[in-house]
Amino acid sequence: MDAMLKVLVLAALILLVSAQTFNNYNSLPDVLKRHIDKILIKANQDFGRGHHIVFDSIIGKPMTRQSNLYVNVLLKVTTCIKTSKNAYEHRDECDTRKDNTPLIDCLVCKTYNEKELVDCGRKINVSKGKRSEIRNSCRPYRIGGSNLLGLKSEDRRKIECLGCI
Repeated sequence: MDAMLKVLVLAALILLVSAQTFNNYNSLPDVLKRHIDKILIKANQDFGRGHHIVFDSIIGKPMTRQSNLYVNVLLKVTTCIKTSKNAYEHRDECDTRKDNTPLIDCLVCKTYNEKELVDCGRKINVSKGKRSEIRNSCRPYRIGGSNLLGLKSEDRRKIECLGCI
């Protein structure tokens, strides 16, 4: 019976870890917070209009490797008034979404020319593809694409030569 209880607790723990969602700014890893802070600065410049904008949730799976960056988040305009023109820091007391304000879909990614892109738009516009032209400049993440096994070669080897392969 004791072994069965241990297995059950272990299974529950694995389920909890695998179902981890990033809905709370304070529980995010620091590497993710750095990129989300860039997004918050951009969103507050473009959409703030006197009200504080906060992190709501992450869309999809974030990729934060130096060679491959792709973080897509939802933000919301809150009922809190901005404390200053440049205020973007997370404030725990500001969590209530302001009435009749759209969610803001923001993305930070690496482009094909290795530059960092930060783009924000109303969620409805992003869903309708109105930001596609900008966002298509993001480099997609392909597993195995940057190692030797993922490279194609034009050098054709002869099949008869076993040592040539």
